[in-house]
Amino acid sequence: MTRWSGLLCTLLLSAGALAAPGMQELFSGCATGTPTHDVLARPIPADFWQHGPVLAVFWSTDCAFCHRHNDRLNRLLKAEPGAAVVGIAVDGDAAGVQATVKKRGYGFPVIQDRCGLREQLTTRKLVPMTCWLGAAPSQPQCIPGEMAEDDLRDLLRQARSSRHS
Repeated sequence: MTRWSGLLCTLLLSAGALAAPGMQELFSGCATGTPTHDVLARPIPADFWQHGPVLAVFWSTDCAFCHRHNDRLNRLLKAEPGAAVVGIAVDGDAAGVQATVKKRGYGFPVIQDRCGLREQLTTRKLVPMTCWLGAAPSQPQCIPGEMAEDDLRDLLRQARSSRHS
């Protein structure tokens, strides 16, 4: 890839990206504050949000691409744990989100986007949308669409090394 085509790809991928808010700022608009439990009432420790970036996937229960993306992510996390990952459902139906998380067996915490988190990170409405919450160890801040296994593995590697450095 030439230098110019690489620059063009970076510009196209970051189109619609907004300035990255800090973790405190991100949840400041939430009436309940920073999440302490996910949709299945699994605890989310406070340090989950405090020690480095969190890789977040915005998804919908009726999106087949999201299911494949999250299933792939779940498999990779089981094989190589240590990265902070959260699923953020954009659906309004809590029971539907809970049922999907149970059925698909997601081991990572899943919350619902009740505070406009996605809108703070990107203007794009596409799902799945994978974003860094907090200081991004790589750019772009948000990556639209279903990702290949190698690309997800690379993001998880970055998330692990950023949290443990």
